[in-house]
Amino acid sequence: MTTIEFPDLKDEQRGDRPVPIKVHVPQQQGKCPVVVLSHGGGGDWDANFAQANHLASHGYAVLCLEHVGSNTERMKQGLRFMENVKAMTRGSSEVLGRPKDVSFALDAAEEWNRTHPVLKGRLDLERVGVLGHSFGAYTTLVVCGARPALDWLTPPVSPGKGLGPDLSDPRVAAGVALSPQGPGEPFFLDTSYASVKRPLLGITGSRDKQQGAPPEHRRRFFELLPPGGKIFIWLANADHLGFSDSKGSGQRSLPSNSRTDAQPLVRAATLLFFEATLRGDKEAEKGLSYESLKPLLRGVVNEMEIQKK
Repeated sequence: MTTIEFPDLKDEQRGDRPVPIKVHVPQQQGKCPVVVLSHGGGGDWDANFAQANHLASHGYAVLCLEHVGSNTERMKQGLRFMENVKAMTRGSSEVLGRPKDVSFALDAAEEWNRTHPVLKGRLDLERVGVLGHSFGAYTTLVVCGARPALDWLTPPVSPGKGLGPDLSDPRVAAGVALSPQGPGEPFFLDTSYASVKRPLLGITGSRDKQQGAPPEHRRRFFELLPPGGKIFIWLANADHLGFSDSKGSGQRSLPSNSRTDAQPLVRAATLLFFEATLRGDKEAEKGLSYESLKPLLRGVVNEMEIQKK
C-alpha cells in the first residue's frame, strides 16, 4: 500500500475550510474504485486506519478525511470531552459541512487523477463509495441522500425545523454506515431517510448505544429506508467503539470489548458490499448472507441478524 498525505487542503468555496486527506492506494497498477472514509466525532484521518488498509489491500483507493470541526483536536479543547462532542454534533457548520467535505474530496480526487505524479489515472471516479462510523455514518447517509434535521442545529438554520438541504453527491454510488442513527436528536427525522435511493449497508449491534436512545432504536434507520439495495446487519454484543479500528496507524483506539471479535465480520461485509455495488460482483452479493458470514462469528460477537430489502 502507498500512502500520500494532503494535510494543507482548503476549500476556497467555504472560506478556506481545511479538509486534510490521507490517501491509501494499492501498490499494483491500474484503476481503483474509490472509497471516501469519514471518521466519527473526535476522530481523525487515522481513526479507521485498519479498515482503510484492508480495503486498499483489495484494490481500492481510500480517501480518509479529517473533519476539522469534529476531530480529535476539537474534542480535546478545554478537556471538556462530552460537552465538545455534544456541541460538534449539533453545530450547524459541522453537521451541514461534513457532507460537503466528501464532495470536496471527490473534487480534489478528480484533479489528482489528472495531474498528481502518483495518483494520475489511478482513481476510478465512475465507481465511488462512502464509508463512515458514527458521525461518519451520519455523513455517509447524507451523502447518499438522507436529509438532515434542522431541529437541533446551533445556530439555527432557516426555517429552524424540518428537513434540511439535499447534500447528496451524485458521484457516490453506494454507502456503508457503521452505527447508523435512527431518527431523533441530533441528526434525523422519520422523514429523513425516504430520499436514500442508492444501495446502502448499515451495521450495528446490541451494545451500540445511540445518544439518548437504546441500541434497538438504530433498527428504525433500516425500517425507514426505501427498498432497493438496502442491507442491515445486527451483531450481538457489538459496542459502539468496536466499529472503528485505528490499528497500524501508531495511535491507540479507545477501548472496546467487542472490537477484536467484530472487526473481521465488519471488514468482510464492507468489502463484499463494495465488491457487489462498485464492481458488480454477483458472487460477492451472494456472500452477504447469514450462511456465508456465519464462520466469522467469534468471541462475544456470537450471533447476527441480516435483513435485506
